[in-house]
Amino acid sequence: MLSIFYHIGYFGSKYPCFVFLICLTLNGLMSLGLYNLTVLTDPQSLWVSSSSRTYQEQESSSKNYGPFYRTNQFILTYRNENWVNVFQKEGLQVIYFLQNIIRNRKVLVGGKNTTLDDLCYRPISAKGCYVPSPMDIWLQDPKLLEKDKDIQFTTLCTESIDINQTNIPCSDQNGIPIILESVFGGISCESRQNDTQPCDHCYIQARTMAVTYLLKNDEFTKQNAELWEKDVWMDTLEALNKRDYKKLYGYYNKTVMTAPKEGLLDQYKVAFMAERSVSDEINDETNQNAWIVVVSYLMMFAYIGFAIGQFPSKIYNGFTLGLGGIFIVALSMISSIGLVSYFSIGLTMISLEVIPFLILAIGVDNMFIITHQFKKQKHPTIQERMGNTLEQVGPSITIAAICETLAFLVGSMTKMPALQSFCIQAAVGVFIDYFLQITMFVAFLTWDEERKKHKRYDLIVCKQDINYQFRENRKLIQTFFKKTYSRLLQNPICIIMTIIIFVALFVISCVGITKIQVGLDEQVSMVEGSNLFNYMTLEKKYIEIGPLAYLILENLDYQDPHDLELVANLSNSLSRLNETVQPPIYSWVASFNLFTRKSAEWIQACETQDIALYDQPTQLKRFLGVRINSPCCQRYGICGETFEADIVLNEKGYVKTSRLRFQHRPIHNSAGYILSLEQTRQVIDKVVQQANLKEGQKVYPYSMPYVFYDQYSYIRAVAITNILLALATIFFAMTIVQDVICALIVVLFVFLIAFNLIGTIWLTNIIFGGFVIEINAVSVVNLVTCIGLAVEFVAHIIIKFRLCQGSRWERVREAMSTMGTSVFVGIACTKFIGVAVLGFAPSTLFKLYYFRMYILMVILGAFNGLVLLPIFLGLVGPQSPIKKIRIRSLINKSGSYSNTTSNASGRSKGLI
Repeated sequence: MLSIFYHIGYFGSKYPCFVFLICLTLNGLMSLGLYNLTVLTDPQSLWVSSSSRTYQEQESSSKNYGPFYRTNQFILTYRNENWVNVFQKEGLQVIYFLQNIIRNRKVLVGGKNTTLDDLCYRPISAKGCYVPSPMDIWLQDPKLLEKDKDIQFTTLCTESIDINQTNIPCSDQNGIPIILESVFGGISCESRQNDTQPCDHCYIQARTMAVTYLLKNDEFTKQNAELWEKDVWMDTLEALNKRDYKKLYGYYNKTVMTAPKEGLLDQYKVAFMAERSVSDEINDETNQNAWIVVVSYLMMFAYIGFAIGQFPSKIYNGFTLGLGGIFIVALSMISSIGLVSYFSIGLTMISLEVIPFLILAIGVDNMFIITHQFKKQKHPTIQERMGNTLEQVGPSITIAAICETLAFLVGSMTKMPALQSFCIQAAVGVFIDYFLQITMFVAFLTWDEERKKHKRYDLIVCKQDINYQFRENRKLIQTFFKKTYSRLLQNPICIIMTIIIFVALFVISCVGITKIQVGLDEQVSMVEGSNLFNYMTLEKKYIEIGPLAYLILENLDYQDPHDLELVANLSNSLSRLNETVQPPIYSWVASFNLFTRKSAEWIQACETQDIALYDQPTQLKRFLGVRINSPCCQRYGICGETFEADIVLNEKGYVKTSRLRFQHRPIHNSAGYILSLEQTRQVIDKVVQQANLKEGQKVYPYSMPYVFYDQYSYIRAVAITNILLALATIFFAMTIVQDVICALIVVLFVFLIAFNLIGTIWLTNIIFGGFVIEINAVSVVNLVTCIGLAVEFVAHIIIKFRLCQGSRWERVREAMSTMGTSVFVGIACTKFIGVAVLGFAPSTLFKLYYFRMYILMVILGAFNGLVLLPIFLGLVGPQSPIKKIRIRSLINKSGSYSNTTSNASGRSKGLI
């Protein structure tokens, strides 16, 4: 194994141009996969596993009822937050003004003008678009609104405002009942002294009014809908906020109502979201954060040039070598993305944001280790020095690379797409980076030594100063670590303080792991001040109703008393979930049973005198034919037409699949969504389990948010599984290439770093408040990353310790003066500088999940690797050095060079 590394180093330094061209060619071939690159921005493709229960239930629902419709909503409120009641005629006029523009505007798609009517969702066939709005109370007619003397009394729904009594009170133009909580937000009740109503009523005052547009989401209209959302919906609402009234007046149809004056429009603002908003936000956030990555790389380049060379010096700086190292890191990232793209694995924004820092951190670490060891060699030729360098440090960086690569590959076994994609990209990137470090970086280092030998300027290699005299500086950091720091670690006070800190961190971690919550606040992933961020702020604060949900029933027999009892039990059980479900449950079965009664007061109105004479398919056909404006529906509430979209019939006319509709209570955070899913699922599963369904029958709840929040029912298990598998992989790899004792120590300290990270996250959540870090796909990705980076802090030192001779503390001093120096300068400092830039990112997601978590990783990694680990080794570390035959020669060779302090060629020693 050692001879292999020697020959790699020797060959790479003897033929640097050949090695460089071969590596560049291989990476170029891998990079060609970028032509097949797909970037995943759709939230469902990121977070939802195709094998999860909710995904399968969504597929089943879509098969029967089509895809869940696209949701677009805007919320109207006053610009002046001190103004309370937006539910005034003026506010309703602004609502109608915006709706009129949105309805009339067109977008050109494929040479054809497309309007809202072409895209909207129609729950009742042959009826109009379903657009819940406060103006529905006045049938979208501004003239009725203008004649209304008391709009608050009208919302009590005590009588119809239609003089012909052709509409049910508080129903829209299609006859669908208006849910007041869905169109008014921040509701409070105005008290009236002269209220003549027979009981107390809520005369609504509202802080916000909302309008919701539902669009079809099938494969034929999806692209058109996305374009309409951008060019019509979002453009119109942005125009109001930007006070571009010229544009709005140009699209408004004035034939029904005079357009509101600019002075009135100035009083209002809208917060809005479209179905495409989340994907757009992810793209915008990534573009805004791109400069952070660039600045981080520039800072790393500056730091490498300063730390790896002899600064300040016009020849012996390390900027040329640092530029080569940064080039290798960038090439590794591009090649890994291209290689993975060959296999049609999509790139997620998480991968794009994390992997550059991950590869940079690992790549810079190896650069410092190789360069530091190279400077210690005293052989006369560069080839021999490079061969011996890789012979001595090759096993260490190889072990670390193997552990990191395998740890990430294990993480790719998870079923969460975003995490799976990241782990694959990270594993490939780390391995490619390692390969280039022992090949291409060797070529760069050889060229750099030749440059110094010929006294050519750093960076400006065409300029030469053959008379330049090099003055060697002391290796300050290495001297400090060997003579001062190592002795400080032996001080009893330092040992006691370290133990106290270790115990405190352990206790905090034990508490934090039970306290940290699962979920992801939606606003965290948004750019502060964006349209979607502002919408979510108002939505959380004022919206009074939760998401729509369905109870889907497949292959039930509605003539079987057992199945009818099951439906009744399911409906009753849902109704009792007062914490998460908003009554009533809209059940077509209950309405159909009323319709088919043999004796009832509505027989004449519903024309069901002979209904018992017909079979069920005929009864169903007649039931669904009961129109909303019929006496049967208006007087007795038996409205079969409203359930048309909820019933799927088979070829014989019997019910194949049906669904009951219900609404969740208002939900304002991840915990609420998770609770709603868990409670609904538990209640339904319990009733179904007791009912003993027949073969082919299926009952399940479904709501669009379920698909995204189902991951939190198993996210803790995913995190624990990935961490344990990664640790097991590290243990296995370390055991194979080193020994069991090394493996145990590395795994113990890597675990401590990850465990402490969870505890300190919880502590910082309490200290800083505001948005907090939770357990979700992003934080799980970071935990897996933490395992990979923690190996760098630990493995090099313990391996060097096992190779050194002498007593425990003598071996600690030797390990810290060599590898400890590289870990501090090449790992801790580089990571800290690179991560510090993330604190200036515009997005809260970056500040929380990248800046805060990565800073904690660096601090904990430095404490465990540079403080706790050497004290542990000095007190209870293995007594004797490693005795495996395959690396005994390395001990002998490293021993002969361990005391070398200068180089025969007089080249730069560098800062370290």
